[in-house]
Amino acid sequence: MSHWPKIRPTIDELVNRQFETREFKKLFAVPLTGRRVEVYQNHMIFYANNRRDCWSFVAGKAPLDVKRAIWEHEKDELIHDDRMGRAHVTEDDLRAGDESLLAPGAKAAYYAWLYCAREKPWLEGLVYSHILERRNNNAIIKGGGLVERWKRKQRAELGAKEAEKDFQTEVHAVADEDHSDIFEPIFTRYVDSEATAQAVLTATRDGLLIDRALRGALADAMLEVE
Repeated sequence: MSHWPKIRPTIDELVNRQFETREFKKLFAVPLTGRRVEVYQNHMIFYANNRRDCWSFVAGKAPLDVKRAIWEHEKDELIHDDRMGRAHVTEDDLRAGDESLLAPGAKAAYYAWLYCAREKPWLEGLVYSHILERRNNNAIIKGGGLVERWKRKQRAELGAKEAEKDFQTEVHAVADEDHSDIFEPIFTRYVDSEATAQAVLTATRDGLLIDRALRGALADAMLEVE
């Protein structure tokens, strides 16, 4: 019997409460300027690359049906997304980034996610990556997920024309709802005992803590420039 329906409401409550944390409130309170957006975007280049590594590590350990779901998820990211006209993450993106400018707390968060993807059992590793997109899912998050809220913030503070230059954010506001939903059948199938349910809940809480660490570090880094 699947234990996923029993824990899913708790998980959805946890991802909604993420926006009430000190780190998320601090991030959304940062007044945006062109330079601060550049800091944000530089961090997101390496965040996106980190996501690709983490999904790959999980896929290497997971059953075939999970590998298929991850590959379906990653096609937009690595091969081509018609909404963007290219892959979400490219070599040109990485060449445009400057890793030396990453906040120490952000780099530590990236290493933490890599550790969890490589060292945790595959189901828990999957949760560490999935929970970030569940936190972006506008159908789950009241008031819109992180990317949707960030899109609205950029439009409100910088104007629509300037905000639309950040096409990654515009596309992900839609894409991550689909990306999150892909794994509902996987969790229904594999969260099949009280032990796996508790492991998934623990991974959810820990994954959201790492997310908070990144957002707090990112807010501090943005506030360091005018």
